[in-house]
Order: sequence, then structure tokens, then C-alpha cells
Amino acid sequence: MLKKTIYILTNSYPEKFETFNSSEINFALKNYDNIKILSFSKIKKKDKKITNLSIFSGVLELLFPKKRKFFKRYFTTLKLVFSKNLKDFLRNIYSYLIALSIVRNIELKNEDIIFSYWLSRATVIAYILNQITDTKFICQGHGSDIYIHPPKNLEEIIKKCKYVLTISEKNKEYLVERFKVPSDKIKVFRLGVSIDFYNKLKNKNIEKANNKTEFISVSGYIKVKGVDLLLKSIEYLVYEKNIKNIHFKIFGKGKLYKKLKRYVKKKRLENYIALNSWINKEQLAKELKNSDCFILTSRSEGLPVVLMEACAAKLPIIATDVGGISEIAKENAILVDKLSPETISLAIEKFLSLDKEKIDNMKKTSEKIYLKEYILENNLKEKYDFIQKLH
Repeated sequence: MLKKTIYILTNSYPEKFETFNSSEINFALKNYDNIKILSFSKIKKKDKKITNLSIFSGVLELLFPKKRKFFKRYFTTLKLVFSKNLKDFLRNIYSYLIALSIVRNIELKNEDIIFSYWLSRATVIAYILNQITDTKFICQGHGSDIYIHPPKNLEEIIKKCKYVLTISEKNKEYLVERFKVPSDKIKVFRLGVSIDFYNKLKNKNIEKANNKTEFISVSGYIKVKGVDLLLKSIEYLVYEKNIKNIHFKIFGKGKLYKKLKRYVKKKRLENYIALNSWINKEQLAKELKNSDCFILTSRSEGLPVVLMEACAAKLPIIATDVGGISEIAKENAILVDKLSPETISLAIEKFLSLDKEKIDNMKKTSEKIYLKEYILENNLKEKYDFIQKLH
């Protein structure tokens, strides 16, 4: 019997910055010799395990087909492309051509499985490919790809896929309720943080420059991440509550960076807020070690890896109660319900009022949560061993 190949289909590998998905895919490539990457990322990398897909290749397959046995299906699947909405139509055309690019460039076997890494465009591509070649596929949802940007025809897609993987129990509940996915078709596999990162944190020395309470947030400068709400809450604490012994370091990337930077300057908050660009793991370890509390004010989330990193760093957490956050933010955290600048301010004030014993207990709990549930290598082995057994 031929050994199957598992193809991870993604637009986020290779990447310019190291993120949780690049860490996961690197692990999969290193530990399983039958895993390959189908990439439609803007960043191209020459590697024998990576096939770089393109719409140009898809057009070639449509006009000058190499796989003639599927030629009739190229036209029957065109019905999946049409939409009255122009944006949806263009997205569908792109997905269709990327699917044809896979057909042209990959010799798919009956045993092979496509693993769509995101429950968004990659899943649409996997579905179209399935309709053309009957190739089995599984898909995976994280956060915004479930709650904000799921495919329009997700219920139909899920009927055809073998399993839906996701990263939290809350995500599973939502998929069952919102998209009528059978519960036994959903498998929860948590993300995590490498034990190497945890050990690196343990070996870092604390280098605090002042006596202010130092908060850290690793997020993104986009609306869904709620940095605007955090800035307004800090403004309120500084000028209305006269709380001055605080400082917030925020790290990320995104289109709202300049706008948020102007807000900090306009409100004269430079002594209390430092907006920074994205940082690598080495820098992150240092910043986490020198912080007193991790804060995340997202409007929507799945189960963010940054909170796992905070737990590995033994940090207390302030976070919004959205998505699967309550699965990691427990006795180690202050959860913010009904998100607003006011509720965030109250949570920060509550943390500032805690005594040393309570904060120390929160730190210990964070570490215990990490060691029990979020060691990356353990969680990834569980997931990819499961995928290997599929047939």
C-alpha cells in the first residue's frame, strides 16, 4: 500500500515574521517525512517540500490541461465560483485557480489528504479541489476565520470534509451551534509554546529600569485586537484617576499603527505607553521577563498563543472574555466582560490593588497551566499523530 502524503494548504507559510503557524509547520516538516506544503503565500521559498501555487499556473491548467481526466470537472465546478457579490466572485475565482494550480503541479494519490490550515480561503480551495479530484481533506479553524470571516458556504463545505480541527472547546461549541457541524466531526487540539521558549525565559534575568508597574501586550494594530480601547482606558486612568505609576509596552503590526501613535501623542501619553513594532522570540522573552502583567483587549479571539506565552513567562493576565480565552485565563487572570474602556480600566485598577501574595499565586497558576496544557511539542504530536491515522 502506498504511503499517503499529507499536504498542508496555507497562505501563511513561509512568513516574514515567526508566528505560531510557522512554528507548527516547521515542527511538522521536521518530525513527519510524508508532510509537504502547498503555499499560496506572497513570500516564496525554494524548498523541495514546498510547492508555491499561483493563479497563473491555474490559468495554464484551464487552457492547456496536463490532467485531462479532470477536464470536464473544471467546468462543472465553475458553478462554485459565481456570486452576485463582486468581491465574493473575485475571491472565488482566485480560489478556483489555486485549486487548478494544485491539480497541475501535484500528482495526488487516493491515499493523500489535504489539510487546510485556515477555515477561510484555504478551506474553499480544498473544497473545490475535492470536487475536481475527490481528494480527501480536513480543515482547521482558529479564531477570526470562525467568528468573523468564515466561507459563505461553510455548512456545505463541512459536509464534504472528513474532520474539522479547532483549538478550543468554545470554538467547537460555536461550530456545532452556528454551522450545525456534528460534534463527533470536530476535534480539539490546542496550540502551545515550545518548551525551548519556556527554558529561555527561565534563564533570563529581570532588568527593570524603574518602579512602575509594567504591563505588556502583544497584539496587532487592527480593530479586532482592541488596542484603541486599551489606549482610552489608559488615558482615563492617568488623567481621571490620577494613576501615574504605570507603563504599557504594546507590540504588534497592522494598518492602525500610525493612527494609534498619533492618539498617544495627542493625549500626551508618551510617558505611559510605548507602541512598538513586531518583535522576534528572543526579544519577546526579554520583554515578558521584565513585565508584571500581560494584557489583551481583543474584541474577538480563538485561543491566542500570546496568552500561552504569558503563562510560560509566569505572568498574571488581564484579558477580554471572548472566544476560548477563559480556557487559559482562569485563577491566573482578571477577565473583562462587556468590553469597553471603562471595564478595562476597572480590571487594571483591580490588578493594581492586589497584594503580593495574590499576584504570586497568579504567577504560579499561569506556569502550572502552561506546563499541563500548552507545551507545543506535546500538543502538536497529538494532532499530527491523529492526522497520520486518517484514511
